[in-house]
Amino acid sequence: MEAGSFKETLSGKLGRQMVDGIVRQVEETPARFSELYSLLDDEDSKISWRAAWACEKLCLKYPEFFLPKREELMERAVRCMHDGQKRLLLNMVYLLPVYEPISVMFLDFCLSAMLSPNESVAVQAVCMKLAYSLCLKEPELMGELQAYLENAEPEYLSTAVQCTRRTILKKIRKGRNNSLSEL
Repeated sequence: MEAGSFKETLSGKLGRQMVDGIVRQVEETPARFSELYSLLDDEDSKISWRAAWACEKLCLKYPEFFLPKREELMERAVRCMHDGQKRLLLNMVYLLPVYEPISVMFLDFCLSAMLSPNESVAVQAVCMKLAYSLCLKEPELMGELQAYLENAEPEYLSTAVQCTRRTILKKIRKGRNNSLSEL
């Protein structure tokens, strides 16, 4: 992919190869990261969504670019109205380490969104995973997460969300059994 304006590239026909090309350009010239990241604020939702896609792929390879932006990414995800972009922002947060103290505001958002029928299936599932990650840092909150998940009515959840719920409940129960066996 030829070096050029990321905005121009993101506004055209875009596929996985183009996104990989943008990631390579940032790899080769890290100073271009700010150019790409700033496109998350573009007024054209197509460009901001595609910029989030490229940022997610970049975050998989180079999470260090996003560490200073962790809090900002959480705030963006909470405010975001575009399901696809929200999912990508949440995935980026999920790829980053959890710092203490945890963001209670973000945990509340995840607890609310993970079972909300107003959220897409992908957003619900990643919010569930994020809530679990946050509660691992604040174990006294794990009981609250467990109660939310156990009280959820599975018949109203999509198959993907049911699967994520079961997996996390198994991890919670296994963790509790491990901590009880250590007594």
